[in-house]
Amino acid sequence: MLKQIPLNQLQVGMFVEAYGDGTLANPLCHPRDYVHSQTQIDQFKALGITSLTIDAAKSSLQPPKAPNHPFSRQDREAARKAYSSCLNHAMDVMQKVRQGFTVDFTQSFDAVDTLMTGVEENPAHMVLLSKLHHYDDYTFRHSLNVSLLALIFGKYLGMGQQELRRLAFSGLYHDVGKFKIPLEILNKPGRLSEREFEVMKHHSLIGYELLKGHPGISEDILLGVLHHHERSDGKGYPRQLTVEEKDPFSRILTIVDIFDALTSDRAYKKAFTPHESLKAMFSWRNESFHPGLLEKFVECFGIYPPGSFVRLTDQTCGVVVEARPESPARPLVKVSFSRKLVPQLPVMLDLSDTPTSARGGVDIESCLDPRSLSIPVERFI
Repeated sequence: MLKQIPLNQLQVGMFVEAYGDGTLANPLCHPRDYVHSQTQIDQFKALGITSLTIDAAKSSLQPPKAPNHPFSRQDREAARKAYSSCLNHAMDVMQKVRQGFTVDFTQSFDAVDTLMTGVEENPAHMVLLSKLHHYDDYTFRHSLNVSLLALIFGKYLGMGQQELRRLAFSGLYHDVGKFKIPLEILNKPGRLSEREFEVMKHHSLIGYELLKGHPGISEDILLGVLHHHERSDGKGYPRQLTVEEKDPFSRILTIVDIFDALTSDRAYKKAFTPHESLKAMFSWRNESFHPGLLEKFVECFGIYPPGSFVRLTDQTCGVVVEARPESPARPLVKVSFSRKLVPQLPVMLDLSDTPTSARGGVDIESCLDPRSLSIPVERFI
C-alpha cells in the first residue's frame, strides 16, 4: 500500500517507492529500496526533499539487511591503492626499458600479486578503475588494464592461481616492446603510414626478446606477448598464425587488448562506449577471435560491461558497476540520475534480482555516451 509521508516521519526500515513532483526543479524519482541507515535520511534532507511515497506493506521498523555490494569507501580506497601501486611499478619498469637500462622483470611478480589480491577482494572496483579515461598515459594504463581484464576473464574461464599469475604477467608486458619504438611513431596523433605500421608491428617480437631468458618467465608468458596480435584467420602478425596455432594466453589477450583499446581515449580518438565496443568486436569475431571465446567474454563482463552509462526503461540513468554472469543483460546499476538527467540520491539496483519491465520492473533501454551529455561519470563510480 502506497502512502505519502513527510520527511520527518521517515524511519530506517521503511521502503521508499518515490519522491519528487515531476517538475524540472523537483523531478520524480523511484528509488524502490529500503532505508538502511540514518545517513540515507540525512541525504534526503540535503537534497531538499520534504515528502516521500513509501510502500507501507513492505516497510518495517526493523532495519533490513543492507545489500551485500562491495562498494564502501574502504573497498574503493583499497582497490585504488592496488591499482595505483601496480600502475606506478609498470610505469617505472617501462620507462627504464625506454631509457635502455637493464631490467629485472621478475620483480614484477610482486606487482602482479598485488593486482591479484585487489581483484580477489574488490573485482568490481578494479574493473571500474580500468575504465577511467586518461589518454595522456594511455600506454601505461592500457598495459595494466589488459593484465587486470585478462586476470578476471581467465578466472571466469576456470584457470588456477599459478596460471592466472602468469597470464596477468603476460598481459602486463604484452606491449613492453612498444617502448623500443620511436616516439614519433608511437605517439603519432593519427593513422600510421604503411612504413610506420611495419615498424610498429615489430613491438610484439621486441617484447618477446626483452623478456626471454629471465628466470621465472615461462614459455606461455612469452607466447602471449609474441602472439597477442595474431588473428584467427591467419592475417595477424608477426607469424600469421591460424586459429589452431594460437596459444591459450594470446587468445585471451587478443580480446581484452582490443576491448580496452576501443573503450579508452586516445590522443586522436574518443573512446567508444563499452556496449558499442562489444558490437564492433562481434562483427569481427569470425576473423579475429578464437571460436566461442568472445561469447564467454560477454558472459563474464556482461552485454553492458562495468562503466557503461545506461538509461533504464523507467527513464532514470546510471552507471553499470558490476556484471551478473548468470544474467548478462541485467547487471548491477548505480542509478544516480532522474529522467531529466538531474543528479539524485544514488540507488544500487540489481537488475538480475528485480522483475523485468514486462512484469512491472525495469530493464536497460539504451547505452549512452555520458561525455556527449557533459556528465562526468567518474564522479558517480
